[in-house]
Amino acid sequence: MSQRILLAGGGTAGHIEPALAVADEIRKINPKLVCEFLGTNGALEQMLVPKRGYQLHMINKVVMPRSLGVKNFLFPFQLALSITQALKTMRGVSLVIGFGGYVSAPAYLAAFLRKIPIVIHEANAKPGWANKLGRRFAQIVAVNFDSVRREWPGSVLTGMPIRESISELHNIEDKSEIRARSCQEWGLDPKRPIVAVFGGSQGSLHINQVIKDSLPHLSEIQILHAVGIKNELPEATNNYRPMPYFHDMAAIYASADLLITRSGAVTCSELTSVGKFAILVPLPHGNGEQFDNAMALSANGAATMVKDSDFNAAWLSTNIEAAIQKALSFAPKQMGANSDAAKRIAELAIQVLND
Repeated sequence: MSQRILLAGGGTAGHIEPALAVADEIRKINPKLVCEFLGTNGALEQMLVPKRGYQLHMINKVVMPRSLGVKNFLFPFQLALSITQALKTMRGVSLVIGFGGYVSAPAYLAAFLRKIPIVIHEANAKPGWANKLGRRFAQIVAVNFDSVRREWPGSVLTGMPIRESISELHNIEDKSEIRARSCQEWGLDPKRPIVAVFGGSQGSLHINQVIKDSLPHLSEIQILHAVGIKNELPEATNNYRPMPYFHDMAAIYASADLLITRSGAVTCSELTSVGKFAILVPLPHGNGEQFDNAMALSANGAATMVKDSDFNAAWLSTNIEAAIQKALSFAPKQMGANSDAAKRIAELAIQVLND
């Protein structure tokens, strides 16, 4: 009978895409291993995971309360229900690999109760509460940032697992053919500047509004804009192409001159891998991990960071031309840095499975 591996990471593409990249590598190394996913109802993994050919099991979403209120009283009961659901899913599972997010805490606790070995990947410069919990039970903890490796003794620095289609871009010196083909599909001119905008996998209402307010002042710039799958799609113009979601990020990275985006760990790692300059607008809430992620790129000269509260139409209209010029002359220092991360994590996971 084939051994089953359950990968837990959901809610945003920042948790789902690394998990998918590792699953793909596990299948390459040993096609007999069966990779399945654990997700939460109503989250992005319901679209992304089945599309990549993996079975997805669902449990209830549990959100850690950040303030006093009724949710504090309900939280233990909600967590217990999700753990019970995860326990049922884990019958016959030989290994759990967690990537953080709402689904991971119940997965780690269920795996611990079933005495299933755990491998964790922490993507952010500031670890989230689920992985802080899970590392207490894990056999191996892989991390993306050296600062986290130093903070967590015994962890392994692997970098960020990213999609093969993106990690391979650094090997393509001339991307003009990809740009020409993509521009034909989008109805854009490959000879004029292209700016790609996305506010994370769910989109950003604030970034969307800033782009809308800025369009009258950016008539010479071509803009590709992923507004988020749940947000209303604006009207397109000759220079503006809105989309619900960027399904082919490799084409975006290969074709865009400048990126304007949030600074999630996956996005920052992809930018580093493909050698692209960006304007980064860290998400203003959470535990501050996006600010630290953006600082790492900004300090390396690979990004301009602007606070969410300062990012408006006036700021963008004033600074976008300079950012495009920086992007066009940008000489990356760490191109391809994360190209082997998914493979390394897959190998570590199989090692734990075989011990």
